[in-house]
Amino acid sequence: MIRWGIAMAVVAACVGYLVYSASGGSSEYYLTVSELRSHSPATGDVRVAGVVQDDIQRSDGGLHVRFTEKDGTASMLVDYTGTVPDIFRPGITVVADGRLGADGVFHARALLAKCPSRFSTTPYTS
Repeated sequence: MIRWGIAMAVVAACVGYLVYSASGGSSEYYLTVSELRSHSPATGDVRVAGVVQDDIQRSDGGLHVRFTEKDGTASMLVDYTGTVPDIFRPGITVVADGRLGADGVFHARALLAKCPSRFSTTPYTS
């Protein structure tokens, strides 16, 4: 009986560790634009979330984009070169991964668009 208890505890510990380690990548933290501004000068790479504004400027065949990212109280200019997400447009929340330059422009290495809520609230019907 004690052996089964020990074996079950070991299995439970292993499963717990696997769940904990697998969920670590999906819970990565990001700052809002206001939080980044309040921590200025930010050093190193950070992730910043905000809503894309209407001032999108594209060049190099759409591979270079400059836009303003805004949260409730603050905004910042983002400069990014690379493929933009398919749903990238004004009003979409994006998480920009990069660093804030001395010029006040956020130089992003990657952009991740968060899906609008209307996609997740529509019930499935068959």
